[in-house]
Amino acid sequence: MIIARIEGGLGNQMFIYAAARSLALRTDRMLKLDVHSVFKVDTYGRSYQLRRFNIQAQEANKEDVAVYKVGSVSLKRLRRLNRLLPFNWRSLIEEKSLFDPRMLQFRPNREKVYLIGYWQREEYFKKVANLIRQDLTMKVELSTETLAKTKQIRDVKNESVCLHARRIAYEHLLPKSYYEKAFKVLQKHVKSPYFFIFSDDFKWVKKNLNPPGPFEFVTHNGAERDFEDLWLMSQCRHAIIANSSFSWWGAWLNENPGKVVIAPADWGYRAAPCRDWIAIE
Repeated sequence: MIIARIEGGLGNQMFIYAAARSLALRTDRMLKLDVHSVFKVDTYGRSYQLRRFNIQAQEANKEDVAVYKVGSVSLKRLRRLNRLLPFNWRSLIEEKSLFDPRMLQFRPNREKVYLIGYWQREEYFKKVANLIRQDLTMKVELSTETLAKTKQIRDVKNESVCLHARRIAYEHLLPKSYYEKAFKVLQKHVKSPYFFIFSDDFKWVKKNLNPPGPFEFVTHNGAERDFEDLWLMSQCRHAIIANSSFSWWGAWLNENPGKVVIAPADWGYRAAPCRDWIAIE
């Protein structure tokens, strides 16, 4: 059995699920998700959101995760023990680096393995990318407003471009210069862009950015329905994303075969752009 601790916002939850699902498939194991341990103490008030998607995993029960309780003595003991064990004999795997290639060959010798980490690299699940895309299709109905906006994005005469700027309560802020460079690069690949702007700070965008083409702001749906924002991002033909796991998934779930995705090269934390995206220093 593989159990993954789910935490963070929607983008982080998707990364955790994708890596755990890939491991479960490769090792022919049941996948369960610990959806309670961290959200009980989440300082941002975030909640589990993957129920809205067609994921292939069960929710772990209290017995499954009792020894992994956040801050517990049992978890501390497991951490100390597992540091001494060969990788394949560990029952607790914690993310400690930008990318751990051992995960790609991991063959657990334990009956149950618990994963802690965000696993924010495509390499962890690239071999099963098509399955992950299927799993992350919507299970819930989209709102009338979102369906109308979806039609608009698909019908726009110019080439639609998702532009994402994350600003509020975020320590890894991108400078204005990143977007200016991104606009110049985009113009080399997309002749007639139409920008759909997603942000938690439209005031900053209006004051600082000047997209090279017509644009409009897409109303933020709020934390409880931000999956609809993610959906709308994925419907655009191209993307200029922030150093955000949220817009990373908006771009990755975009099924346009000719998409141009522009992303920052340095994210300030463990996530990174895909190799076929255009990374800007």
